[in-house]
Amino acid sequence: MLTTSDHLHLRRAPLFAQMPGASVDRLVSAAHAQNLAARSLLFDQGEAAAFLYVILSGRVGLVGRGMRDHEMVVEFFGPGDVFIIPAVTLELPLLMAARVLDDARIVLIPAAHVRDMIARDHAFASAVVRELSRHWRLLVTQIKDLKLRRAPQRLAAHLLSLPRSRSGELHLLEERQLIAQRLGMTPESLSRAFADLKRLGVTARGKHIVIADPAGLERFAAIDGAP
Repeated sequence: MLTTSDHLHLRRAPLFAQMPGASVDRLVSAAHAQNLAARSLLFDQGEAAAFLYVILSGRVGLVGRGMRDHEMVVEFFGPGDVFIIPAVTLELPLLMAARVLDDARIVLIPAAHVRDMIARDHAFASAVVRELSRHWRLLVTQIKDLKLRRAPQRLAAHLLSLPRSRSGELHLLEERQLIAQRLGMTPESLSRAFADLKRLGVTARGKHIVIADPAGLERFAAIDGAP
């Protein structure tokens, strides 16, 4: 059962923002919400995609598992984000697990209902295309980061993507070890990258970061367009 507050948060999510209210209501008519504690496993790699997930609050990490159960965070999601649309639409096994990073409230929409809505509701189908396009651009950005940017540049781009105050202050949303995994580096490499950014006016104390020269950091990161 979704509360009035849940509905208000859903309407602000990018996937639903341009959809007519009637389409949103039809989509979530079969949905329910769950409160999940940090470190909870939302789903596991290899499982069937049973639901489409929408985060109302909290943070979730998509985790890939390799040989000998070695795990690596691939992406972070926060409030308003929707994830695993491809697995839901294609009815394919999940390529990654999802772990709750901060206490979260998440809406679960049955996969079969989502596929039925895509087939029947043009507004929702268009919204799904936009969301998949956005995710594709994020994926390309990640690939470019790994292939074309050095570790300090990848860190700089990540810091610039986070909300910050006019004075350049920001707060890391995840632990440094998880950020290192997301950026494709070891914790030691992340520490060296932070040290390299000091000369560009970046100071870091725990999760508290100050960027003294955002424009200079952007030039260093070689950012060439929004995801």
